[in-house]
Amino acid sequence: MIVTREQVKSMWEKFVFHNELDPDLPPMIRDSWLRSKKAMVDPFRPYGWIKEIDNEKYRSLIDWSLPLMEGLYSIVKGSGFLVILCNENGQLLLSIGDCEPLARAEEIGFIAGADWSEQVMGTNAIGTSIVIDRPIQVFAEEHYTKICQSWTCSAAPIHDPDGRIIGVLNMSGPYEKVHSHTLGMVVSAVKAIEYQLKLHENAEKNVMMQRFLEATTNNMKEGILIIDRDGKIVKANNQLKKLFHIPQLQLEEKKLDDLFNDPSICSNHPLHLQNQELHLSVKPSNAVHHVLVDKIPIYEKKERIGSMIIVKEIEKVRQFVNHLSGNQAKITFADMIGQHPCFIEKMNEARLAAATDSNVLILGESGTGKEMVAQAIHNESKRRNKPFIAINCGGIPRDLLGSELFGYVDGAFTGAKKGGSAGKFELANGGTLFLDEIGEMSLEMQVLLLRVIQEKEVMRIGGHKVIPVDVRIIAATNKDLRREVQKGSFREDLFFRLNVMPIVLPPLRERKEDIPLLVRHFIERLAHKRDKPFPEIRSDFLEALMQYDWPGNIRELQNMIERVLNQCTKPVLTAADLPEEIFRPLRLPQVRENVDISRNEIKKQSIIEALKQCNGNISKAARYLGISRSTFYRQMDKWNIRY
Repeated sequence: MIVTREQVKSMWEKFVFHNELDPDLPPMIRDSWLRSKKAMVDPFRPYGWIKEIDNEKYRSLIDWSLPLMEGLYSIVKGSGFLVILCNENGQLLLSIGDCEPLARAEEIGFIAGADWSEQVMGTNAIGTSIVIDRPIQVFAEEHYTKICQSWTCSAAPIHDPDGRIIGVLNMSGPYEKVHSHTLGMVVSAVKAIEYQLKLHENAEKNVMMQRFLEATTNNMKEGILIIDRDGKIVKANNQLKKLFHIPQLQLEEKKLDDLFNDPSICSNHPLHLQNQELHLSVKPSNAVHHVLVDKIPIYEKKERIGSMIIVKEIEKVRQFVNHLSGNQAKITFADMIGQHPCFIEKMNEARLAAATDSNVLILGESGTGKEMVAQAIHNESKRRNKPFIAINCGGIPRDLLGSELFGYVDGAFTGAKKGGSAGKFELANGGTLFLDEIGEMSLEMQVLLLRVIQEKEVMRIGGHKVIPVDVRIIAATNKDLRREVQKGSFREDLFFRLNVMPIVLPPLRERKEDIPLLVRHFIERLAHKRDKPFPEIRSDFLEALMQYDWPGNIRELQNMIERVLNQCTKPVLTAADLPEEIFRPLRLPQVRENVDISRNEIKKQSIIEALKQCNGNISKAARYLGISRSTFYRQMDKWNIRY
């Protein structure tokens, strides 16, 4: 139903003066009038409400809207219409129009900073479009406040790319020039503004994403290179330029084969490379770099448009692998426990060896700590920040030791890993290679080892490429290598190569004074590891350990202490807690020399000694031994002890 201006005027008067709402009023206007009355808007207020506004806050909205506003004004110029931009709250930001309508608008406070929200001015195109979040045209007396009723207004909310209202575009003019096309023009302009905002946001996101990717790739340890389908370089990160010493200008508009000599990386065949080990020659210097290369095709809609090439320095990859696999020395001289003069002398010799880069031969019985000394030497040497690689020459089958030491190429033998594998010499490059049980190495392998030590280069099994290596050798054995040389089972020339800095470690039986220190160290470490209190160590416990000869040396002592702690439930360690094999050689002061004492006799003597120490107090004596009173009484009865 079409409603005339006079009809709307009558409806407005009935609603304002008599609170009567005509059912023929357009629904959007009717609902807005009701909201206006509920908000207690004064329909006869003489002018709008002016508030300060920070245009800089809305600079982006103004900049994107202004060209469209000027375009609209060029169409309606001279018609008495104004083109108006408001913020998300209905506050006026900018007006464009002829002088006469601008002056009329100023008379009612329709100027920059004016609050034209529905809560302040009642029903109007600007404020109501914000409330209903859709375009609307408000004509003459449809306005709730009388000062606006000589105008017709068409407004549409402006949304950001996330759908939030950030402003309103409005066209206001004389009511008699109302036309539905006016609202269409406003809606079209708003859509254009929103489209520009979306493009701008996408452009900003693209810039931020580009900065993010640049920051990410430039902080990667790998070199990254992007090429198009023709092999032309599109992008390279800083690490790649640093790796190959390439200035930025040298990469622009160049093809991959202008940079590298290797056809396997420059050609499109193969499309894929995975962990390919290459010696890349870089133009124009022809400097060779030993690297691992991944080449990954880039597809767009199933069409290959280029490739990403990832380059890793082989040396840094190996350092990383060594770190993850624990190929690092952890022991230092501070961890070496002992005060016996012969031990101190050997540690001084080891420190002297650490100050040199000469090969070291550590001799000693099994369990004397040869690898610990090797680690300590490495950690005090100039190679301390490089790998420490240990290999047990006697623990690897002879036919596999060569591939472990020297590595192998792809297809070198049945079961060889695809792509080949680096050997211990390559992994230890720059650091230390510890060859344990060197006396078990076959003569054939000794020949190969001697060559690597002399030439400082290695050739992988099945390969033809010579790889330089810088490795310090520390070897160890429990054999008398001079005797092995005389027997013909060890090469004399290899022995001389290794025996530059010999260190002979004493067995534990020759430094028994260090046993209490070692025992306390092992107990403290195990107690801390298991979060248990440190037990009291009785003198008879230590005396018993000192009487034993320890054929397995420090390793046997350490394992025995762990065994005792696992089995003992008392807070006190006594001789009675020791294993049977430790008791056999013991001699107590109460018994004459060279008479073996049984385990039961030791326990009996422990009961008697406890009673003496506690002046016959059974409870104290039981606590002294860390056993219950009932157990103490049973043992007294068993051995017929009366006190």
